Amino acid sequence: MICLDTTYFVDLIKNPDAIRDITQKIDEEGGAATTVLNVFEAYIGAFAVKDDKTRKKIKEKLDKAFNRVEILDFKYRDALKASEIGGTLLRSGREVGADAITAAVALNNGYSTVVTRNIKHFELIKEVIKIDIQRY
Repeated sequence: MICLDTTYFVDLIKNPDAIRDITQKIDEEGGAATTVLNVFEAYIGAFAVKDDKTRKKIKEKLDKAFNRVEILDFKYRDALKASEIGGTLLRSGREVGADAITAAVALNNGYSTVVTRNIKHFELIKEVIKIDIQRY
């Protein structure tokens, strides 16, 4: 099962060709999720758009996309796991920010693969926890 990072939803709006293959796979196989944090990150970008028509169109695309995947909540156990990931990396001077939350939520909910364009952060996270990364 796969967990979609925010980059997937950004590319849904800005570069749909980049996610065409993974979207087709999701449509055929199902079993995709994302986290409530990724929902927040995607929508904050949408609501920041100044043009009303464009903002509405982006929001509608995101609404449709989020209705097709499971939304995983951020819980106390996820905060602990994300803190462990982030803190372990910070000890060696490396930072992954909120991507630690995405990885922790995915892992704690049985999603072993994160689909992202942001390979750099997730490769670092992979040094701390067992998680697969699928670049699109």
